[in-house]
Amino acid sequence: MADTEHMSRRALAWSGAAVALMALVALGWYFIAVGLDRADKLASVLGAFVGLLGLGLAVYGAVSSRPEDTAPEPGPGGFHNEISGTVHGNVVQAGDIEGGITFGAPKPHREQDVD
Repeated sequence: MADTEHMSRRALAWSGAAVALMALVALGWYFIAVGLDRADKLASVLGAFVGLLGLGLAVYGAVSSRPEDTAPEPGPGGFHNEISGTVHGNVVQAGDIEGGITFGAPKPHREQDVD
């Protein structure tokens, strides 16, 4: 399936290049046919519309790609862990802990006399 997708992207790229080339040739022919003065005026107007269209698409892309400011849903256990800001030191995020938690080197173990 990856080969099919790669081929369709390649075909789409070649099709786009062919359309762009045909548009350039047609526009060049038209500009030569109508004369440089009229062609210059038309190119200015077309350039303004293309610029405005590009600006609109850029604004749309910037607005649509912003992440939403919603809190994530709690996990399967019904809780949500989150750390924000600057943290100095050790941090533990957990749902269920059995036993103790130790940070750093373990304390030396002393055996007590048993009678």
